[in-house]
Amino acid sequence: MPLNRRHFLKAISASLIGSNLLACTHKKFFNPDEDILLSGGRLEDENKQQNLLAIINLTQREKRLIETPFLPHGIYIHPGNKYRVFCFEKNGNNACEIDLQTQRVVRSLQAEQGQVFSGHASFSLDGKNIYCIESHTANLQGSITIRDTETFDISQQLPTLGLSPHDCQLSKDNILTVSNTGQSESGFHIPSLVRIDIATEKLTERIKLDTDDSVHANLNCGHFKVTQDNDLVIASAPNNTEDKNLLGGVSIRRQNESISTMQEPEVVIKRMTGEALSIEINQQQSIAAITHPQANLLTFWSIKDKKIIKAYGFENPRGLSQTLDKKYFIVSYGKQPAMTKISSKDLEPQADSILQPTLASGEHIINWSKTIREIMPTRIYD
Repeated sequence: MPLNRRHFLKAISASLIGSNLLACTHKKFFNPDEDILLSGGRLEDENKQQNLLAIINLTQREKRLIETPFLPHGIYIHPGNKYRVFCFEKNGNNACEIDLQTQRVVRSLQAEQGQVFSGHASFSLDGKNIYCIESHTANLQGSITIRDTETFDISQQLPTLGLSPHDCQLSKDNILTVSNTGQSESGFHIPSLVRIDIATEKLTERIKLDTDDSVHANLNCGHFKVTQDNDLVIASAPNNTEDKNLLGGVSIRRQNESISTMQEPEVVIKRMTGEALSIEINQQQSIAAITHPQANLLTFWSIKDKKIIKAYGFENPRGLSQTLDKKYFIVSYGKQPAMTKISSKDLEPQADSILQPTLASGEHIINWSKTIREIMPTRIYD
């Protein structure tokens, strides 16, 4: 008797990844000392699609799949409970909370009427609020919608001071950085990062790209990462997404120096068509890894020297993360979703580390074990 979609999902959720692997079912799956990766994904069966959250234990080479009502884009762990995960739809109305222990969606959340979620959000440092990045559908004006994490009630809405905001990151001094990707016809609004002091609601800085050259004249500021040393890396897509030949870009700013959009080597820059998507930074090596899905390209950049280190051809690379020991980057890639490790020391792919199929086709991956060490360092094993 053929399996229906729900039964098929449960069957492959318990399966091992890859070939000639030994079962590890006697081990605790959510072991904070092992690399556990979370990513959005889809299961296709009989011309139907089931969205899901894929959870990959890289150490045990096992996975779990949780059905979701939409494709998760941004994935966030509650600072007070490592099993509470919030997922957001990209440019859509939906978000949800997932209980990793029961492996179920426990609550759903919709964007404010007339607004859509960007796909990204940030928890307040105490975990009591979540800052949801939204756009008004009528005029694309950006909004930081502050919601109570227990009730989802809205306490406040702050403007992002730009159009079509997307990514965000909260610093330890309570400064929320938001990327505004849109540009108005008048030129009044242009792509930029804004830093807003949540306590005072004041703009503390606006960061614009140096896109005076003709090659990079139409870049947005899509995704970004700010390091502990206040280094900044921005991955940009072309503003006109309909022209598949336009280039994306990579911009770097060391601490509080001026920002630079990479222009060399020309052979790599001209290969970077479409969106530059995910960013992962190894702070010890001062290396930023960036995926370029449309270009089938993975690039590595020296933040310290503001120049390229290596570039690889990869089929449709998307999400990036790192292992707990920071010895390896992890990249998700391929039309048949797979993951592999790349050494952070010599940036060589590790052929024996390939996992497939993962079903993790989402645009981002996070390392659950690594993240909880950052947001709840004293409660890792609670």
